[in-house]
Amino acid sequence: MFVVARITSLNVKAGEATILGVSSGLQNFFNTGLLGALITTIIGSLAWRIIASSFPLAFMANPLIYVIIRLCLILEATGICSAAWLLALLHKVVANFQVDEVYVGEPEEQGKKIAAGAGAEGAEIEA
Repeated sequence: MFVVARITSLNVKAGEATILGVSSGLQNFFNTGLLGALITTIIGSLAWRIIASSFPLAFMANPLIYVIIRLCLILEATGICSAAWLLALLHKVVANFQVDEVYVGEPEEQGKKIAAGAGAEGAEIEA
């Protein structure tokens, strides 16, 4: 991605006319090359999808594509890509989350509070 960013970057100096007459702050963003890298990455990822949707039989009959799909399925089956579980575990440790009973009480206690609050209109339920 860094190579693509370097190829697609601009070098408009301060004080020179900007591309498309944009502000100098936006021109500085264009000069980093990130916009070009983003656009070429999107186009590169869409090219395979367009080819596959236009010629599905030829695409799936390609032995290289078959190997790539099998590798992707094996990788998915390992669970390595399920990073959401790891992130949730880390967030639980960092935020010091506890089980629901610590915050709202046991189900029996909840039932008593609801029954006590139902008799009085507008009564607050204490947590």
